[in-house]
Amino acid sequence: MGIEPVPQPRGDFDEHVRDLRHAVWEVRRDACEGLAQLGDARAVPPLLAMLDDQVGGVRFAAAEALGKLGDPGAVPHLLQRLKDSHFGALGPLIESLANLKAVEAIPYFIRFLRDHDARVRGLAANALMVMTR
Repeated sequence: MGIEPVPQPRGDFDEHVRDLRHAVWEVRRDACEGLAQLGDARAVPPLLAMLDDQVGGVRFAAAEALGKLGDPGAVPHLLQRLKDSHFGALGPLIESLANLKAVEAIPYFIRFLRDHDARVRGLAANALMVMTR
């Protein structure tokens, strides 16, 4: 058994930003993930724009990427999507807001403890636990 190599980010910043405009949604999703791997704060504005993509998988990848980048400036945008029933799955938003330690999200998380979806309840409970330890 050897030491596992650390995965290196694929592509460069400009390539990923260019791919955010690609016609194929999987390419846009992968670009969001690639930007998160690069960890470059310049990715925040283009990722915020991807929160409004027509495809849920792209929106979710953008939300997750924003949580990984750790920029508190993304919090209001993520909170706004919690109120938007058209965004889709709440999981990526909840996890990203918890990663960002967004105390503004705590009232939403408390409300989600009564959600009809068990996964949303579990994510909200975990987010509250992470944030209030």
